Amino acid sequence: KRKEQIELSLRIDRVGNEMAPCTRYEKSDRRCVALPEDGKNSDRCAECARNGKSCDVRARNRMPSLSDWASIDRQRQRIRDERDEAMAKILRLSRQEKVLEEREKKMIRAGLNSLDELDALEESERKEKEEEESKEKEQAEQEARQATFFDGAGSSEGPLGSDFFLDPADPALAAALSAYDPNDPYWQGAGPGTPQTSQGS
Repeated sequence: KRKEQIELSLRIDRVGNEMAPCTRYEKSDRRCVALPEDGKNSDRCAECARNGKSCDVRARNRMPSLSDWASIDRQRQRIRDERDEAMAKILRLSRQEKVLEEREKKMIRAGLNSLDELDALEESERKEKEEEESKEKEQAEQEARQATFFDGAGSSEGPLGSDFFLDPADPALAAALSAYDPNDPYWQGAGPGTPQTSQGS
């Protein structure tokens, strides 16, 4: 029997292909040669056949099935999702840390002693900013009304006619312009060249 084992080993080594090593010889320097096709004598490498040992070379060199590839893809996607989630959390924490550092600097500059005092200061600044924006918006609307009024006053279709002179520097006129509405029946009813001083005149 020993002679048969050696003869089988020599044949496998001669016609077989070198493959990934089986478990028995994985950590040794020996070549792991096995027959490429399935069969009675193709489930062992040459060395295992020589020594009459069981061998897992066929299992270790088995081509992965579709389910194996699918499992790898699922694991890869899970790892990527966890990585993306971790990176998003790191970025979010970095932004929060930066905001906290800026608030800390602001506390030092303002001579404040607590975050509560800083919150009160920032709330006051927010209200001041809103008031300033409201004033700017109101001023822009008033300037738009004045532009509409003066554009119409110089034309024959305007509320006062082409022969009526307006001085934009007149304080009383500037005050009256804030209430000017081109859609108001009062202005629409004013004929060309007829100055109107008040709605009751």
